[in-house]
Amino acid sequence: MSRGLSIFALLLLAVVSFGLYQLSYQVQDLEDELVELNRALGQERETIGVLQAEWSYLTRPEYLQDKAQRLLAMRSATAQDIVTIEALPWRQDRGEPQQPGAGKLPQMPALPPMASAPPASKAAPALAAAPAPAAPQLSPQLSPIPVSAKVVPGEAMAKFDSEVAAVLSAMQNSGKAAGKGR
Repeated sequence: MSRGLSIFALLLLAVVSFGLYQLSYQVQDLEDELVELNRALGQERETIGVLQAEWSYLTRPEYLQDKAQRLLAMRSATAQDIVTIEALPWRQDRGEPQQPGAGKLPQMPALPPMASAPPASKAAPALAAAPAPAAPQLSPQLSPIPVSAKVVPGEAMAKFDSEVAAVLSAMQNSGKAAGKGR
């Protein structure tokens, strides 16, 4: 019996030795792979640093302004570029206004009494005699664009409001569904 036990112990020792041998080589291979991945990660971080430096250089305001002026023929806005809202062409997707003045923005409510200007009778005579500023002249590029579609503002706003309500409802429902999934 001791002979059978010895043979079994010897076989068990051989199997365990072989297993440890294989395990040590697997660990060594994994360590080599880890070193390679860390080296690649260092290279990627270095590349990201270079790209960030290039991005910072290429997005400098003075560089972008120079490029816009040279390549896109862009320029800074001047006083002649500023016009009133009535001088702008009517948006094509909104149709033509129904009546004169319908394209104008709604009137703003009056300022509170303490913030508004004094009545004309109490105003300084120099201010009352000052001429009104001249209306800006439209450039030929800002001519009104004729549109054949007629849209009733009330119906368009109702349709827009219903679309907004549907989108908001869908967003709320998806938020509730996401909250249940957590």
